[in-house]
Amino acid sequence: MKNMTCWKRRLLPIGAALLIPGPGWAQGTDAVATATSGSMELVYLLLAVAVLQVGIVLSLSSVLRALGGTGTVAANFFKGRKTAVLLALGGGAAAGDLHAATGLTTPLVTVNGLMWWMIVLNIVLFAIIVVQLSVVRGMTRLLTGQPDIDAPAAPTGPSFVDSILQRLTRSVKVEQEKDVLIQHDYDGIRELDNVLPPWWLWLFYGTIIWSVVFLLNVHVFDLWPTGEEEYRQEMAEAKAEVEAYLKKSAGTVDENNVTALTEEAAIAGGKATYDAFCKACHGGAGEGGVGPNLTDDHWKHGGGIQNVFKTIKYGVPEKGMIAWKAQLKPTEIQAVASYILKLHGTNPPNAKAPEGDLWTGAGAAAPADTRSAPADSTAATAIH
Repeated sequence: MKNMTCWKRRLLPIGAALLIPGPGWAQGTDAVATATSGSMELVYLLLAVAVLQVGIVLSLSSVLRALGGTGTVAANFFKGRKTAVLLALGGGAAAGDLHAATGLTTPLVTVNGLMWWMIVLNIVLFAIIVVQLSVVRGMTRLLTGQPDIDAPAAPTGPSFVDSILQRLTRSVKVEQEKDVLIQHDYDGIRELDNVLPPWWLWLFYGTIIWSVVFLLNVHVFDLWPTGEEEYRQEMAEAKAEVEAYLKKSAGTVDENNVTALTEEAAIAGGKATYDAFCKACHGGAGEGGVGPNLTDDHWKHGGGIQNVFKTIKYGVPEKGMIAWKAQLKPTEIQAVASYILKLHGTNPPNAKAPEGDLWTGAGAAAPADTRSAPADSTAATAIH
């Protein structure tokens, strides 16, 4: 009695503790409840199997007791402790259900942890049942006086490999083919009535078993996502990757989204780039030289920030200007194009005569040369 009371004192607090919510709340209770609902269904199924196995253990213990055996350890353990054990199991399931429904955390168990504990418990109970059945079988033979089965004689037939092949194919030996020969022929061709190979049947049965597992996990317990859900998840991941890429490349400047810079630091950087790469052909003040004048209203390839940016980027190899995209960054081309636009109307001395078409802004005179992006060249620079 004292021992039983001790066990109750140990198990009852555990069951009670499993039912008492912990101090914290899980993040996103709705998402947690949705994600773990299928797991709780599996937990309840495992709990039902465990209760069934406990009943079988107790029944076998009664049989052993009736046969006069001493293998009643399981019965002695559960005797007087059934309430405590059921409280512990029920408390764990209720706590897991509470965790799944509300996201409330518990100090001793989570839904996944409870599921694995139930699996381990069922394995242990199954092992106990197997041992008890073995003992009952031995005691039955002893009481009925049946002798033990003699040990098999040493094998004298085919080797182990031959036996495996025979089991996998069930092939008929050549000398025995007359037994499976079908009594008809077509143009001298005879047919054997062989059975289907076991390996083929195992694959067929395996597909049936897998279909049942898939059906339960996808459409009953909702443990695995459906094909439609997998498609949506993959599309969401792909969309997130595209958005991340676009966000990362949002700062990239090209001839389609370039804008003129007005900050003094940017204009100063553009002047430094102009002095390093453009001054030799267009003059120190943009008055022109080998290249056209950059300060008047006439442009060979269109004015405005986008046209100037495009001309610098791709160059005009047929007129002797290289493509600077291989040597200058897009931000550097934007800065030097903005500086060139600042030179408009400065009227430097020794300015070269106007060339190209008059440009008065967007929608005015069209550029004279509507070429596609050319390849790089190492010729001299000529923007205008």
